[in-house]
Amino acid sequence: MYKYWAYGLGIHSNIVLPELLEADTDCDITVTVKNSSLGYVEPLQAREYLLVSPQETIVAMKGVGIFHIINGKEVIVTPAPNADQRLMQLCLSGSAMGISLYQQGFSLLLHASAVAVDDQVICFLGYSGAGKSSAAAAMLARGHKIVSDDIVPVILDSPVKVLPGYPQMKMSPEVATTCGYDLASLIYLHPLLGEYAYRCEEDFHCKLQRLHSLYVLVDSDDLVIEEVQRQAAILELITNSYGIRSLQEAINREQHLTQCVEILKSVPIYRLQRPRSLPLLSEVARYVEDHVRCGMGSFQHKGARRFHEGFEKVI
Repeated sequence: MYKYWAYGLGIHSNIVLPELLEADTDCDITVTVKNSSLGYVEPLQAREYLLVSPQETIVAMKGVGIFHIINGKEVIVTPAPNADQRLMQLCLSGSAMGISLYQQGFSLLLHASAVAVDDQVICFLGYSGAGKSSAAAAMLARGHKIVSDDIVPVILDSPVKVLPGYPQMKMSPEVATTCGYDLASLIYLHPLLGEYAYRCEEDFHCKLQRLHSLYVLVDSDDLVIEEVQRQAAILELITNSYGIRSLQEAINREQHLTQCVEILKSVPIYRLQRPRSLPLLSEVARYVEDHVRCGMGSFQHKGARRFHEGFEKVI
């Protein structure tokens, strides 16, 4: 068995899961890929949920396999004939882990990209394609650290904390070039996905880390950070929860709402309005960094002038 760590859990698997962090751990989740395709039925859609409940979920991935997740402790895969193993690995380290976390009792999983700034976590939220990973990549280029990408488990404690995932983050070649990364360091995830990732195990911390603030990405001609008021902030948390549509029946909705309300007592949510411009990505990261270090509240300072001057030159 291969042994890994992610999200505070020990994962033992009979296939390699290269996204996860290798570690000699006790077993919290067992991943078993069957030797036979007996019982596999090809779904009509790319992804089809056959069963979703708080303790058991079955999801079929076209051309990959049927994933049976039980009690947050066991993931059993019936592979498709000639299954694409690389896609299987990505599904296991992604969707299957998210479902397992809900079954383990986590009620608040954010669909976000999280980085550590001065040992405090900030998360970028937004719709799919909003630029969460790009914003995180720009922060990493400024010396900050990977915490988690895509799935961010939040622990209501005093202070509120985040469980790190694994030391890998999606990053396009264009963003990598803009931020000064070596393109040779990127990992090509899969031809069907057309996505790349950046991996850095150096200084990756497995321990719980304090959650400082959340930033919802909004396209704009301006660069402004504004605090989101309570009612709208609750809606943002719900909207940006992992699998909020497809996994509703697996989520303890009452507890989920309670935690969305509770987190706002100590963790602010901001709208980060910025242009979607690669040449200005580094300046946006600098702006967020200044905001984290200068304190709470809506934010405009001399950095905005530098940014707008740069924006005018770009356009």
